[in-house]
Amino acid sequence: MEHLREAIAEVLRESVEFPPGIFVTVIEAKITRDSLHAKAVLSVMPAGREKEVVETLKDYQHEIKDGLAHKLRMRRVPTMFWDFDTTEAEAAVIEKTINDLEKRGDLGPPLDSSKLD
Repeated sequence: MEHLREAIAEVLRESVEFPPGIFVTVIEAKITRDSLHAKAVLSVMPAGREKEVVETLKDYQHEIKDGLAHKLRMRRVPTMFWDFDTTEAEAAVIEKTINDLEKRGDLGPPLDSSKLD
């Protein structure tokens, strides 16, 4: 639901003051068929500050509900659940592991797919 994702992003940008140095992006948002529950997937930078973001979202829960009611023109705003996208952090760990293996010489040269036949 792109409209829901955009509305959540706009409300967070306008109504929520995250701690200094924390940047939050709404990656995805879904709502149940009965519109009672919604889940937003957030990307937090720098990684590892998700706990602070959850606390901030709790502190601004009323402002978020009011903002969504206005943006979405809904009488009953769904109960929000928050999840986090850890793709960037996982990619950084994989990249670091590859770099470490290359430095130690434990990683061979890339395979030439034309020689696999």
